Amino acid sequence: SFPSSSLQRQQQQRRQKQSHSIYILAHSASGGQLVRHLREDPSLLPSIRAVAFTDSTHNVQWCKHNPHLQAFLQKENCVYLRSNDVRSSQSSVKVSSRGKEIRSCDSVACTRDAGVEAETDHFWRHRFGEIRTLWAGTAEHSLSNWAGHESIWDHFDEQHASSGDGADSVAV
Repeated sequence: SFPSSSLQRQQQQRRQKQSHSIYILAHSASGGQLVRHLREDPSLLPSIRAVAFTDSTHNVQWCKHNPHLQAFLQKENCVYLRSNDVRSSQSSVKVSSRGKEIRSCDSVACTRDAGVEAETDHFWRHRFGEIRTLWAGTAEHSLSNWAGHESIWDHFDEQHASSGDGADSVAV
């Protein structure tokens, strides 16, 4: 009958989705788009094994009505690589607010080494939660994926090794 075959198709599609491990690199606005998508349609969430956010625009406060997603974004399967600290006196880029320069640093010494744990403050934890945060190794937003690629792949390798599910992996 039709309802039965439809139900079987849906179950088969669900099993196929869950038989893969998805590893996601979400840079800048794509991090915000990913979180918004997962908030509106969480069906992909069980298949995601790891996420590496690089200079992402997402906010865990968007998920305050979805505690499962909010917790997921702060677990060990997620990591955040940031290119610089625009709120610090050690800032490595020029930042302006309404045309007024706040801080600049043109020295390479201001750039943090890739993979080094980044300290987070109250503002950071309010926006991104307790996500593991590392320096990308560059002051250039557009280069954060390249500069932090070793940390990103190490994160994916660690999550793959700890998953132990033997599933096929799909990098997105």
